[in-house]
Amino acid sequence: MAYPLKSTPKYLKLLGAGVTCSVLALGTAWAQDDEAPAEEAAAEASAEAPAEGQTEGQRAAAEAAAQLAAGEADEPVILNAPEPDTRRVYIQDPAHFAAVTQQYVIDGDTGRVLGMTDGGFLPHPVAAEDGSFFAQASTVFERIARGKRTDYVEVFDSVTFLPIADIELPEASRFLVGTYQWMNALTPDNKNLLYYQFSPAPAVGVVDLEGQAFDRMIDVPDCYHIFPASPTVFYMNCRDGSLARVDFSGEEAEITNTEVFHTEDELLINHPAFSLRAGRLVWPTYTGKIFQVDLTEDGAAFREPFEALTEEERADDWRPGGWQQTAYHRPSDRIYLLVDQRDEWRHKTASRFVVVMDAATGERIAKLEMGQEIDSINVSQDDEPLLYGLSAGDKTLYVYDAESGEQLRSVDQLGHGPQIITTHDMGA
Repeated sequence: MAYPLKSTPKYLKLLGAGVTCSVLALGTAWAQDDEAPAEEAAAEASAEAPAEGQTEGQRAAAEAAAQLAAGEADEPVILNAPEPDTRRVYIQDPAHFAAVTQQYVIDGDTGRVLGMTDGGFLPHPVAAEDGSFFAQASTVFERIARGKRTDYVEVFDSVTFLPIADIELPEASRFLVGTYQWMNALTPDNKNLLYYQFSPAPAVGVVDLEGQAFDRMIDVPDCYHIFPASPTVFYMNCRDGSLARVDFSGEEAEITNTEVFHTEDELLINHPAFSLRAGRLVWPTYTGKIFQVDLTEDGAAFREPFEALTEEERADDWRPGGWQQTAYHRPSDRIYLLVDQRDEWRHKTASRFVVVMDAATGERIAKLEMGQEIDSINVSQDDEPLLYGLSAGDKTLYVYDAESGEQLRSVDQLGHGPQIITTHDMGA
């Protein structure tokens, strides 16, 4: 006969929580001390702690216990993060439209949370490709969720996580919408941040990051998303199915349109993948048709579209789905797309599979089972890439081998509803 598990008495839960917090706090303090723990007691305690299969938290707790046994000082100090690399991951948690939000910074190699930054309402993250900084466009209100509104861009040092610029956006309110990655972008020289404004009319704001000042608004047609191709040229997707090329090198922006590249019935998802370094735009439809465009300062070159799903799969109701549904790996020229069996118009719901395609030929390379309900994906830009799968429901980042699909590690307790994965493209 099966019996229900008994719950732990409350006083034991409180006692255990207190001991755990004390040990973790001591672990942090020890890890930040420059002196080596050469004490005998520390060595003994450390030898008793299990090393194999430990999580980062368990390891830190064991080291803290060793330090405590040695009677060493436990004054906490703040560490610098390691220098960023291609496997650093930024997880933005809009927290289901909460007024105060967080962004988590994670080492994808170890699953270690390096730190976090705070944000306001529906912040939009960006990360410099060279790893020199990360930033977010954010919004706060005088009375937390009401009152005077302030829009601003905050830039963070990628090692100390301290703000190195805080730039207010006067009379230039950014578009407050569910966090779509390419509603904001950095120019390739990292000198300007571009953000989208929808009211009173479509426009793109330019923020001078070097001068730490708001620059100007650029009036644009009824187009959306921002894909920079040079320090002074970016593209946007327009409702007629073309791309608008916007050149803002002069006092007045010059705007021209490309050919129409998709029909009204070919509905594009809200989260395309874009490689700033390659200039490659990868844009799937609701049914899995993949459009690709190579964007340069001079123009846009459209590649032949292909289907990510077979006829049989589409007939069996396989479709893309999730929030950040697609990723592009520049070194291997591969496309990753979240898919699952679903009803029509369920393209925002999570998926359990990722199809991998050769971007040059459209050939299916693999279909990976994620083992979880995944809302967002991204991929590290190195030669042996990691595939990141983010579950808003689990509040967990799952890390996979991008070649085999094997799950390597996971990082949980990431806020309330994490949605966006950002990385640096620092590879060769």
